Amino acid sequence: MANVIIRNEERKVQTEAVLQAYGVRGQATTVQREAAEHIAMRSNEAYAQLQRMGGKK
Repeated sequence: MANVIIRNEERKVQTEAVLQAYGVRGQATTVQREAAEHIAMRSNEAYAQLQRMGGKK
């Protein structure tokens, strides 16, 4: 059985923003998209931790 990840619209937008920040325009490879998803996920986790510590945006 394959692992299926259901992505919401916000996650898709964040992944696209990461791809664009790294200069990927148009079609991204599977590896590039996977890396961008990982970067976006870790960035969200770091931001959430900062918010828990009382940081401001």
